[in-house]
Amino acid sequence: MAPETSSGPPQRWSVAQIHALAPDPASQKAGTKLAAPGPWSNSGASPAANLLWGDCKGSGSKPYQVTVELSAPAFACSCPSRKFPCKHALGLLLLWSAGTVSDADALPQRVEEWLSGRKERTQKAETRKAAQAEKAAEVANDPEAARKAAASAEKRVAQRAGRIDAGFDELELWLADQVRSGLTGLRGAGYRPLDGLARRLVDAQAPGVAARVKDLAPALSAEEWPDRTLRAFAQLNLLAQGWRNRAQLPSPLAATVCRRVGIAPSTEEIAATGEQVADRWLVLGLRDDTPDKLVERRVWLRGENTGRVALLLAFAPQGQSPGLALPVGSSLDARLAFAPDAAPLRAIVLEQGELRSSAPAGSVPTGVTLEDAASAFAGAVAADPWTTAVPALLEAAVPVLQQIGDRREWRVLDAKGSLSVPLIRPGSGETAMALGTARQDPDIPRSAYALLAAGGARPAPVFGIYSLSGFAPVTVWSVDGPVSLP
Repeated sequence: MAPETSSGPPQRWSVAQIHALAPDPASQKAGTKLAAPGPWSNSGASPAANLLWGDCKGSGSKPYQVTVELSAPAFACSCPSRKFPCKHALGLLLLWSAGTVSDADALPQRVEEWLSGRKERTQKAETRKAAQAEKAAEVANDPEAARKAAASAEKRVAQRAGRIDAGFDELELWLADQVRSGLTGLRGAGYRPLDGLARRLVDAQAPGVAARVKDLAPALSAEEWPDRTLRAFAQLNLLAQGWRNRAQLPSPLAATVCRRVGIAPSTEEIAATGEQVADRWLVLGLRDDTPDKLVERRVWLRGENTGRVALLLAFAPQGQSPGLALPVGSSLDARLAFAPDAAPLRAIVLEQGELRSSAPAGSVPTGVTLEDAASAFAGAVAADPWTTAVPALLEAAVPVLQQIGDRREWRVLDAKGSLSVPLIRPGSGETAMALGTARQDPDIPRSAYALLAAGGARPAPVFGIYSLSGFAPVTVWSVDGPVSLP
């Protein structure tokens, strides 16, 4: 998501916006090193065409030719890197952001050829879409064709539902066997039985259930593992019952059950049926994860007028930027549509307006206490029993090293409410977080020190994810503005 463009000169992006495009920290660092005029030649910009270009000297005899279209954004580079955008494109953007790329009267031939090819591909895609729309219109106007199309779609839905039913049949039998034979045998069997069952559930087209089965492993290795394993079993059984009785559930809860199973609504469905909310949205946090060979970007927003919290998702193959280049601390005028869930959080952008840069230094958002976060979590679980975590902006938090029983652990202390919870890291597994099985891994001290340094060792607003395991910080507001945490 690039800043909105207009017929006039494009607004120069901030360094934070450009860094948000980087596919990984290494590319961000390498791009920053290239943000100097030395290795660049034949660079230029066309405000009318929203284009940047330049030649960057590399290790070979020929410089790498870089082109960036700002409106998409889109990138092209002759380097062999499989990352998208590459460090050369990031370096060129940073040069332009600093005002060291001059405007040009005409486009170089190679840029014109690239732009022409891009327009040709766009036209072909639009032609295909138009043909698909025309075919859909023909089907809609032909009662017999419409009947056949509806029957075919209904058949596909029924076939998938049948496969999911069979998957739940096996899961329920497996759960009963584990309870009857005792959990000790499952604990001693290792990960293989869980992996096998999860693969069969994926084959049954229930990936959401498969993920929950895989996340049983942390429960089996945690302290108080029998209680936590049985809690996970209960949630799986409840999901099975929700699926079998989804026709009798309220529509939002039925939609939640389908999503938990692995049937997520498309963006078109969300746009057509979801609740629409227009507001100016503050970007609270951004986090990239890499599950299943994909880069998954999560961006959390909070409406300045409504107070609603929204989660935007974007995906891309590893080595590519998933988009949503929204720097933390900036604000966006937008109309969002929320997925029709029992506890709506995921949203899509329907209309995007002005993107404003970060607030002035010293300006911090208001937040809540840990007690408020716990209440919000309880409310979310009441609406959606499979909720694993909720976003929360703590108004005044600081990491502390406390003695808990016979061990010392890092915790997040709420200076306003005087409560504390374990400091954990995002990405430990959602079910593990909900079950309270996410352990303090070796990177916890690193996160605690980063939070201490960014917050100046003083209580500060901290945005993060609250769960039964504790609090995973994502962003802290220092005196100099928001800082994204590792």
